[in-house]
Amino acid sequence: MNIIYLGADTPSNRILLEEAGATYMGVSFYGLTKRGLPKTKKYLLENYFQENVRIFVHAGLPRNSKLNGTELEEFAADYEDFILENMDRITLFTEFDHQNLTSDFIQTQRKTVWASVPPGKFLPVWQSATGVGGLKKLVDDYLDIGLRGEDIETVTNLASLTQTYHNQHMTRFHAIGCAKPDNLRQVKVETASSLAWLSPMMRGETIVWDGRKIVRYPQSMKEQARSRYKGVIERAGLSFEKVMEDDPKEISKLAVWSYDQLELRLSMGKPLDNDDEGIIYQPDLVDGNSAEEVPAVSVNKPVGTRNPEPRNPDEYVALPVFGYQFKEVIESENGVDVVKQVPVVQSQSGSMRQCNTCYIAANCPAYKQDNQCAFSIPVEVKTKDQLKGLINAMIEMQAQRVGFQRYIEELSGGNADPNTSQEIDRLFKILKTVKDLDDTSSFIRMTVEQKSAGGVMSAIFGDRAQALKELPDGGLNEEQTTKIIKDLSEG
Repeated sequence: MNIIYLGADTPSNRILLEEAGATYMGVSFYGLTKRGLPKTKKYLLENYFQENVRIFVHAGLPRNSKLNGTELEEFAADYEDFILENMDRITLFTEFDHQNLTSDFIQTQRKTVWASVPPGKFLPVWQSATGVGGLKKLVDDYLDIGLRGEDIETVTNLASLTQTYHNQHMTRFHAIGCAKPDNLRQVKVETASSLAWLSPMMRGETIVWDGRKIVRYPQSMKEQARSRYKGVIERAGLSFEKVMEDDPKEISKLAVWSYDQLELRLSMGKPLDNDDEGIIYQPDLVDGNSAEEVPAVSVNKPVGTRNPEPRNPDEYVALPVFGYQFKEVIESENGVDVVKQVPVVQSQSGSMRQCNTCYIAANCPAYKQDNQCAFSIPVEVKTKDQLKGLINAMIEMQAQRVGFQRYIEELSGGNADPNTSQEIDRLFKILKTVKDLDDTSSFIRMTVEQKSAGGVMSAIFGDRAQALKELPDGGLNEEQTTKIIKDLSEG
């Protein structure tokens, strides 16, 4: 995986990247036009970039720009001319992608203008509105596909889709305007372009590689953050004093060096650690625009926070993952019985899953674009037979897993696999749970305390027990017996 440093269309940024040793640079055609392209001669990239630099070009027109249809077509034509004039020097370029362009226009461009360029240099961009079906069509037609950063952030099943298509078709995906470690860890991409390396220079942020992961601090934390990483900064060959003085070149070089370490870690396939508390990852956006845009003004200001507005109480609804049934109960309040309606939680057999965002959309036999999931799971456990059926199903399911794990173990040469043992342990735990549920035996436990001499059992069942039945002093004499009989007869 390679990180493309956007913003190289600005001369000062390009020189800074060259000094930092970056060899993957991104150029915005819109950025070049804003500074003014020469009118009497062609603008050739080979005249401005070193030979070892790989150049990635994108249109760069802000997605919120207010151009009408004619202006968009004129910009598209100028972009096409620029690409064709610099084709030999360009490593990869994206198609003109704008929210106001129609799908027909984009399809026409692909079939006419871009059909004649080398396929390894053209990067079509997936439109998330076309869903999984649109992505599948691009996979069928192209080897390289661009994914916008906002789509990687919001489309939850992109990780599984890209992995599946890469395995089946060797498709190469490229992240556009995205360098967040969490996203790059989940979605397999060949390149990731970003303007984030400019944030320290423009916003006073601190981006540094701590040896295990890349961390990013806002301006308000720069003093403590930069002091903490003094050793890291010096090992990177940079001046710690200049970094503390907020030298724009030095802190930008630190960001580039840090992203180089991230790139190296991802290329080696090693995991990233992102579990440190207090570390803040900012969105890969600049001044509210796409990360592909180069801001004209650099503003060092702290990152703001957003306070959520309270909702109207009428807008609150029950979370739909459970079903609810109201039942009447009688409660006593101040000695008076009151009838109340109380909710009782139940399982929900229906599903909120949607095919467009489903994790297994690429492999599901019932996939249907823009539809709800075709499957329900009507599990209900209210009777003994239902409970017994559920338990038996769990036992059979786990036994099948054990069998399949054993099959894998055999195909692997018979070497003991810890996963097989783990599945067997789980099966026996389920069986033990079932045995405990079926155990209806009962017993009585007695605790007897003995303080006097002699055995407890002897006291209860032995000679002492017989002695306790006898009257003291040898029993009653004749006079005492006669008196008792007389009292009873007279009474």
